[in-house]
Amino acid sequence: MSATILFTCKEGYEKVLSREIAEDSLKVISKGRGWLLVAPDETPSSSKTYVLHNIPCFAYYIFESPTLINAASVNSLTEQLITLFSTHYAKTRITESWPLSFTSSGNEQLLQHEKSVKKNWLVKMRKRMSKITKLAQEGIPHRSKFSEGFFVHFASFDQIFVSFKACSAGQQRMRMDTSAPSRSYLKIEEAFRVFGVEPQKKETVIDLGAAPGGWSFSALNRGALVTAIDNGPLKDPVKTHANVRHLIENALTYKHMKNKPVDWLLCDVLEEPDIIFKLLEKWLKQKWCRYFIANIKVGRNDPILLLKKIRHNQKGLSRLCDPLIMRQLYHAREEITLMGRVK
Repeated sequence: MSATILFTCKEGYEKVLSREIAEDSLKVISKGRGWLLVAPDETPSSSKTYVLHNIPCFAYYIFESPTLINAASVNSLTEQLITLFSTHYAKTRITESWPLSFTSSGNEQLLQHEKSVKKNWLVKMRKRMSKITKLAQEGIPHRSKFSEGFFVHFASFDQIFVSFKACSAGQQRMRMDTSAPSRSYLKIEEAFRVFGVEPQKKETVIDLGAAPGGWSFSALNRGALVTAIDNGPLKDPVKTHANVRHLIENALTYKHMKNKPVDWLLCDVLEEPDIIFKLLEKWLKQKWCRYFIANIKVGRNDPILLLKKIRHNQKGLSRLCDPLIMRQLYHAREEITLMGRVK
């Protein structure tokens, strides 16, 4: 594979992402605020190639073979984008919906510039290619392979990448529910979106470190039956919900004593990574749950070493579940969120 790939990430994590993708024999060609342009390592000793379903933990969007363009004005940039689109799809008959996305890395000014160009581009496209433009659907699809469409990413005011194949790792800003007991609700909602699986009505959920109830609230909204484990108090509306049982116990020492596994384990406990790793390993080995979502607080630990430990074939968690998904969420800070189905 010789094509370049553009990765975007949370600002400030460019070095972490570059170290992570180096494990897949990818080298950085250029980088900026919230993005890396990479290519396969062509050294003779390199035998690995990048596989899309192994999406890096710290990646957000991935663009295949991006074209870099420059323009001094909104109108000039718009014309270049229309030309690229027209040339690429000149011999393609578009009769079905297709994904369209304009994204950006950086500050509010760059975001406004992106919106101005997008608005101008859409106005001119509707005049020139009305039927095709009406079929556009906003967003980069979250799926296990690249989607064909038109994807524009503003790395800066004078660096704009354009790609016709892209995918999303699933992270997204979520809308807050004003009834939720805490903002941690946003993290679990985003995790359910990334995972593509969520608790169903009457499914059983164990929420370790539940207080004040943000994650339990999310499961209860889906009709699940929740057992909240925490020495701390729950807040309304979780505290008085008919489908919640609050056990005032230490989340780290709680043992699931029933023969039948619960459907879900949720875990958001403020502890060292090794402690949470061992906790998850116990739950997965004993098959006390079918699905799980857990946060690991990185803190002062090396995030790449943590990922290696989790992925280890003989000693890691990957041997106990399929799939195992690892992401740095939009709503998370120094955390890695793990999602999986127990084997």
